[in-house]
Amino acid sequence: MFAVLLLVCAGNTTVIYTDVSADSLYIGDRIELTVSILVPKGAKIAPPETDAGFGNIIVKNWDIDKTERKVSDSLAFKYLLTTYTVESCTIPALAYVHIKESGQDTLRSRAIPLRVVSAIQANQGDTIRLKDIKPQLSAGSPSLLWLWILLGAALSGALIYAGSRLWKKHKKGPPPLPPKPPYEEAIEALARLQGKDLLTRGLFREYVFELSEILKRYMGRRFESNAAEYTTEEILSWIGTAPFDAELTKSMERFFNETHPIKFAKMIPDAAMVKRLYEETRLFIEKTKPAPQAVQTQPAEHGDKA
Repeated sequence: MFAVLLLVCAGNTTVIYTDVSADSLYIGDRIELTVSILVPKGAKIAPPETDAGFGNIIVKNWDIDKTERKVSDSLAFKYLLTTYTVESCTIPALAYVHIKESGQDTLRSRAIPLRVVSAIQANQGDTIRLKDIKPQLSAGSPSLLWLWILLGAALSGALIYAGSRLWKKHKKGPPPLPPKPPYEEAIEALARLQGKDLLTRGLFREYVFELSEILKRYMGRRFESNAAEYTTEEILSWIGTAPFDAELTKSMERFFNETHPIKFAKMIPDAAMVKRLYEETRLFIEKTKPAPQAVQTQPAEHGDKA
């Protein structure tokens, strides 16, 4: 099933396509819904929430693919859907918010009806049979082969376990290396993030998510807190009491307020915002880097005078 909705706004053409892999399904089966949107270059699209599903339809998973062109971008929102209701239902028209400098427009996909097929089918009269049930097999004398296989597997597992214990007892590996200082670990993590080329592939949300985790992990190790496990609300509360100056406090509050909708509301940031978020993270790490400790020298002991 394929549906197209064409919208023209502010002199730029926006096209939204709706495609579903099947228009009927058995209860519990999965189908794929694809909503493709062709937008002007650099446009931001906020997709609908999926936590509550689409009516009687449950969203098992969803993802987004982005393809950049010279004058336009192509966004493909892919949803894996199922239902557990015995009644036919409809994929409703989904709202996608087109965010612009002059305001915002709402794009809606086409509603698609689905036919739900029950796993049981009625035959003639009142006879009802389950779909594709195989005939009953006759029972024969039980085989003990499975028991010997089970005993052999248990014996093999016991021998392997005993051997590994003896090997570890006679040959211990070197002790694990101590963790690197928070500053060094954070700088290396930023370098690895830059090396993944997520931005050149248009994976802005994935880049921001990992950048936020690096910053939270550094805060937790540097200031001995649970910042790595905090929610956005909890870390904003902690920043308000942390030993930062006013400029750093304001910068970090802005960082987590701006990254929250990117990580959890599927907002797509632009390249300028992502670059600024990286610079704020790097600046915070540099400004909170521990000062090198001065080397303390002990006075030489004086010997007894002759």
